[in-house]
Amino acid sequence: MKPELISFKLCPFVQKAVLTLLYKGVSYNIEYIDLENPPAWFNELSPLGKVPVLKVNNQILFESSVIVEYLDEVYAKPLHPTDPLIKAQNRSWMEFGNECLMNGFNLIIQPEKSGFNEQLEFLSKKMGQLEKQLGGKAFFNGDQISLVDLSFTPFFQRQKIISEIYPGLIDKNLYPKVSDWSQNLLTQDIVSASTVPEIEQLYSGMIKKSNGYLSTLMD
Repeated sequence: MKPELISFKLCPFVQKAVLTLLYKGVSYNIEYIDLENPPAWFNELSPLGKVPVLKVNNQILFESSVIVEYLDEVYAKPLHPTDPLIKAQNRSWMEFGNECLMNGFNLIIQPEKSGFNEQLEFLSKKMGQLEKQLGGKAFFNGDQISLVDLSFTPFFQRQKIISEIYPGLIDKNLYPKVSDWSQNLLTQDIVSASTVPEIEQLYSGMIKKSNGYLSTLMD
């Protein structure tokens, strides 16, 4: 039985699981719901009322990091390092990536310029921390893609959309290694297949609908 993901079309956390499945060449099903008006059956499946949810042989998994690591363990082409310490470090940076995603979301919903600038400062600090961590290779651990790379891909994809409204979020002059890493990830073939085709329009629509400061900068 194919693994089945339950998502909504803009969810970056589900996208991490999809990227993992695509990289491993695993066939899967995905069902999109309206998270603001979820069907009754969803609340019975998801203890936290959030996506992603993964159904495997009528069993339920929730929380994106748990789902991604499960998928990595049961399907070929392991994406975690084998060294326990490096693996643990990668897990720590995956959580850092989750924080970046939430920071990016907070950026677009800030109603005032002051709050927007505060979130920009938080993001800049995080990019500086990443810049120090990266070794300047194609991917986080070197030349081989890993789960930590796939975990950051949704963040970079969304920052690219935001940068069309507010340029310079990931300044190549300030963060050259982060910028190159982002580019390496976003040019992977699996990225375009990991979201719905209209992701840019949907994300831009969400920014506009948020009525935050960023939306005032849109054409």
